[in-house]
Amino acid sequence: MFDFINAWKSIWHQSDGPKERMPLTEKEPGEKVLYPYPVKKVRVQENIELAYIEEGDPSAEVLLFLHGMGSGIPAWEKNITVLKKHFRCIAVDLPGHGLSSKGDYPFTMAFYVEVVFAFLKEAGLTQVTLVGHSMGGQISILAALREPALITRLILVSPAGIEPYTSVEKQTLITMSAGVVASGNAFTKNRFNYLLGFCNDQELAGELIRKLAFFKEDAANFGKMMLRSIEGMLLEAVNHELTNLTQSCLMLVGKEDKVSPYQYLRGQEFYQIVEREASKIPRAKLVVIPQGGHFVQYQKPKAFNREVLEFLHVKVTV
Repeated sequence: MFDFINAWKSIWHQSDGPKERMPLTEKEPGEKVLYPYPVKKVRVQENIELAYIEEGDPSAEVLLFLHGMGSGIPAWEKNITVLKKHFRCIAVDLPGHGLSSKGDYPFTMAFYVEVVFAFLKEAGLTQVTLVGHSMGGQISILAALREPALITRLILVSPAGIEPYTSVEKQTLITMSAGVVASGNAFTKNRFNYLLGFCNDQELAGELIRKLAFFKEDAANFGKMMLRSIEGMLLEAVNHELTNLTQSCLMLVGKEDKVSPYQYLRGQEFYQIVEREASKIPRAKLVVIPQGGHFVQYQKPKAFNREVLEFLHVKVTV
C-alpha cells in the first residue's frame, strides 16, 4: 500500500543514504532545460505559440502525443525512442506548459481541444492517432468525439475526466485546489503529484522532473493553469460520453496509480474505476500494467511500448 506520510516527508526531507532529495519541478530563471529531441515552434493562435518535437519517417502514420497537467514533452521520451522507428511521432507542450506560450488563458478542456485542432491544421495533418496521458487523455477523448474522421484511433493512458464525481464532490475538489493555488503552493502540489504518480520512487520522478521546463517566474500563470485545468477536467467530464466513441481505443493504466482523488472517495483502486468506464467504449482494449503508477509510460516503457505496437499492428520485440 502507498505510504502517504513517507511520500509527503520525501518532498521536504533528505532521504536516507546517498540519494538526493527529489528536485523542485520549477527551475531558476535562465536555467537550461534540455529536451530529448530538437524543439520546433508554431503559432496556432494570435497569442499562442506551441513547442513541439517531431521524430520518425515524415511519410509514416502519425502519432500525436498529449501530456497531462503539469507535465510536458519529456514524459514521452522513453516511448518515442521506440515508436519513431515505425511512426511519425509528434509531441506538443500544451499552452501553459514547457516551452509553449504561458499566459492568462482559459485552460478549459474545450480550449485545449481548440489548440490541438489548430495545431493539426497548421501542421497539415488530416488523420492522426492521439496518444493522451491523464488530462491529455481527456482532451483526446473530446477531440475524437468532435472529429472522428480526423482522429482515427485513441491510446489513452490513465485518462482524466472518466470518474463519475457528484456535483458536490466536483465543487469540493475545485475549492480545495483554489486554496492550494491561493496559498502559493501550486508548484508544491505539482511536485507531490509526481511523487504520487511514480509510487514514491524519488529517483525516477526526479529524473523526469529535471527535464521539464517550468520556471519560478511563471508561478502566477502556473497557478492559473493548474486551477483552471482542474476545473475543466471536473466540469467537462467525459464519462457519460464514452459510449459515443467510434474509434478503436487502447486504454492503459498502472495498477498502482494513486493520483485520482476519486479512488479515495469511493474506496476503489483507480485501475478498477478505469476497468468499469472502459467497458463503455464499444471498441476498447484495456491493459492494466502491474507495478505501474500514473506515469506508467515512463515507469514501465517496455510493457507500454509493447502494448502500443501490438495495438497498432506492429509485430516487433521491444
